[in-house]
Amino acid sequence: MARKIKISASALNIRLHPHSVEIYASWIELIFSKKLIAQVYGDRHGMISMLDRTESEDGKISGIITTFVKLDDGGTWFNTEQLTEATDEQVSKVSIPPNIYPNSSTFYFLFDTIDHRLYFQTYSKGGNIFTPTSALRFFGRLARDLDVMGRFGEAKISLVQDEASLERMFSIKRIKEIEITILKPNTDIFDDDFEKNIEKHLEDTKSSQFTVIYRAEANGSIKPDDDINKISKVALENGSRKRISECHRSR
Repeated sequence: MARKIKISASALNIRLHPHSVEIYASWIELIFSKKLIAQVYGDRHGMISMLDRTESEDGKISGIITTFVKLDDGGTWFNTEQLTEATDEQVSKVSIPPNIYPNSSTFYFLFDTIDHRLYFQTYSKGGNIFTPTSALRFFGRLARDLDVMGRFGEAKISLVQDEASLERMFSIKRIKEIEITILKPNTDIFDDDFEKNIEKHLEDTKSSQFTVIYRAEANGSIKPDDDINKISKVALENGSRKRISECHRSR
């Protein structure tokens, strides 16, 4: 019987200024060329281990993210036979080259430099997981490398969320509070006066994000209208978070 392989993917929205295909390509290429390592979670770290530029003229750069366990050199070791901490003499017999890391897993990704979305595999062939939250943390830390920031400035990175989840949240019968946070966008996100005003406001005030909070009247419920839906949909791909609180009647 053939073995089933689970395939799942998610996406990040990466925003740089000024906005251009060449800048996004150079950004990911610098991270790769520097062989940067960043934490994924706990003692698991990762790096971009392969970059394929053969389709870069079409705005597509693919590659591999390899994650592995990075051992703490200053940590203590444990002897399972003697049920005690290992002695310095025992530890001195352990010889692992500084560039060798155990328990590696690989995850494929595709970076579309036209719409600045990075699509990544969340399950490896061996069954290990690279969650969207881990990916957000991983790329966020790569982006904060001093050389990368010095050349490209601060990258705004957010998860691309599911619009269906927004519809489910708005279907709550009684909504007490809605909080929407939108990060500083690229110039291609807004295409009407309402949204362009948001971008201009962030630029003029030298701000990176703004938050809108709606609170229901006493014993009332917020009724999401076209404007709330418009702001919320922008936040799906360009926001840091969205909170909808359900109102419960007191008993």
